[in-house]
Amino acid sequence: MERDSKMQNFRVVVMGTGGVGKSSIISKFMNDKFTEIHKETIEELHRHRMRFDSVSVEIDILDTAGSLQFPAMRKLAIATGDAFLLVFSANNPESFETVKHLRDEIREQKQKGQYSIVVIANKTDLDTEDSHSHAVTESVVCMDWEEKFITTSAKTGDNIDIVFQTLENKIRERITLEKKRLSFFRRISMPVMRLTNSETAATGFMEIKSRTRSMKK
Repeated sequence: MERDSKMQNFRVVVMGTGGVGKSSIISKFMNDKFTEIHKETIEELHRHRMRFDSVSVEIDILDTAGSLQFPAMRKLAIATGDAFLLVFSANNPESFETVKHLRDEIREQKQKGQYSIVVIANKTDLDTEDSHSHAVTESVVCMDWEEKFITTSAKTGDNIDIVFQTLENKIRERITLEKKRLSFFRRISMPVMRLTNSETAATGFMEIKSRTRSMKK
């Protein structure tokens, strides 16, 4: 119960090439605001608090640079991330190539089961691509990569809530698995503790019995 009352931390790293709307997605979620002006981001950290039953979770949302010219910063962001939002623009197929590259980096650096990935096709309000192209991209993400795929528009707010509901589910899964893991280790440690106590009691009994025999002699 004491563990449940402690604050837990979960870091979400938002990645993608410049101009795909990473900062706009975060702004729409955090403040319900959207701006048409594009401002290049180097790295910004946003904090959001959520509560699941008896567990408080502090979510750090890291908005990363769109340029791939900062490999050290990108490597550190991946190392500290629990979940990754990989964003590309629905009207710019080339931006999906960056998502492929970023996913490969994450897989190389992180062990399987230690992270979650959600791929986001943003700017659907400006979408000029045919439906077949999107179907192929979604198929690659969902079937080949086995990752979650969501289409969004930071401008209109379409599906922004779905993105963060998906993250919420991932956090719940992580908390549930952690509780099960702790419960498992408690169960396997209990017989050892009982055995140790029994051995201690038996040793004490033998010592008393030995002293009694000595006194009789």
